[in-house]
Parts: sequence; structure tokens; C-alpha cells
Amino acid sequence: MERITVSGPDGTYEIPEGKESAAARRLASFENAWERLMARQGEVTARMEALKAEGKQKTAQFRELFAEKLTIQNTLTLWETYGIQ
Repeated sequence: MERITVSGPDGTYEIPEGKESAAARRLASFENAWERLMARQGEVTARMEALKAEGKQKTAQFRELFAEKLTIQNTLTLWETYGIQ
């Protein structure tokens, strides 16, 4: 991925002239991905709770959902580490 932003000496970032549209598109992509991950996390959690209520914590489906939930949490944690919230 080609970097669009330029780091300044004081730790701030700037967008070079003419790159504003590309930066806005990339930011929108990250925001869309964040929203989708948050929504999917809710879906997975709800489905896991339903399976748990049925006593199906040992099923393959529950375990697959658990793995997906951990993957989503790890991705969100990584992004939060870099200030993407």
C-alpha cells in the first residue's frame, strides 16, 4: 500500500496537495471496515449467546464463531493500538 500522508517533525501528519481525494477514499475504506467489524462482532456474539443458551458450547459452529470473535477482537485491538477507533 502506498502511503499518502507525510509525517511532520512534530508528529503530525499532512496530506500533500492533490492527494486529498485519495486520502478521503482510504479513510472511508478504513471507517467502513471498522463499522463492518463492529457489526459482525455483535452478530457473532449474539449467535454465540443463542448457542450457549441451547447448551451447544461444544459444537463446531460455536468454536468457529469463537475463533472469528477472537480474530475480530485482535484486529480491532491492533487498530486501536495505532489510534484507529
